[in-house]
Amino acid sequence: MEEQKTYLKRMAENLEQLDTNIAELKAGAEKATGQAKADLKRRLEDLRSTLDVARQRLEEFKGAGAEEWEALKGRAQKGWDDLSADFEKIKAKHKK
Repeated sequence: MEEQKTYLKRMAENLEQLDTNIAELKAGAEKATGQAKADLKRRLEDLRSTLDVARQRLEEFKGAGAEEWEALKGRAQKGWDDLSADFEKIKAKHKK
């Protein structure tokens, strides 16, 4: 059970850091122009929506029993990996 609490705490911290990173990138998007600016803002809004869903799921995971936890942990990790990879793609495209 302690592993679950530690994992959930770390994931919550990761989500908060990603939220901060999205906000910083969004502020930087103000320097972009035209279609690039609109595209970046849309992609960041989509990412923020996905982040909100991840936060909701994380709350649901807090009540998971030991048997259920292992399956949920795998889904949570995949979700985090996908979310952070999406952010990195957006960030890399914005840096160009």
